[in-house]
Amino acid sequence: MVTVQDNLAPAADLLVLEDVMAQCQVDNISAPTATDNCVGSVIGTTVTIFPITEQGTTIVTWTYEDESGNTSTQTQNVIIEDITSPTPDVMTLSDVEAECQVDTLVAPTATDNCSGQINGTSNTAFPISESTTITWTYEDEAGNISTQTQEIIIED
Repeated sequence: MVTVQDNLAPAADLLVLEDVMAQCQVDNISAPTATDNCVGSVIGTTVTIFPITEQGTTIVTWTYEDESGNTSTQTQNVIIEDITSPTPDVMTLSDVEAECQVDTLVAPTATDNCSGQINGTSNTAFPISESTTITWTYEDEAGNISTQTQEIIIED
């Protein structure tokens, strides 16, 4: 009687898996494959939860298992790096004109590729009683910043 034992783990088809790069998130990745000496092609599986949204590098571990329970693993980097600053929703902010002072202003908005709508912030103290230029700052969750100015004109 001849007994055949499969003691060889599947071998990854690619020596190194390419990094997957995105600015906001990765919803899924095509599973890589390996070749097994007995069953042929084996599709990798992972326990990674998708989507991947965390800024920085997440290491995805792929496992290849043949019908005999032999396993091998391979890793792949998923790099999330938001490098795009928010874009103001209005190209040029309107001047604000008042007779004595301006007590409050409605903050303008910008749209960010990952964070969505962002309200502008300013370190301007209210009330404003003399003409000035306000700088509005839009900062997304990744720390990308854009600015926009608005003229405040006080005339008696």
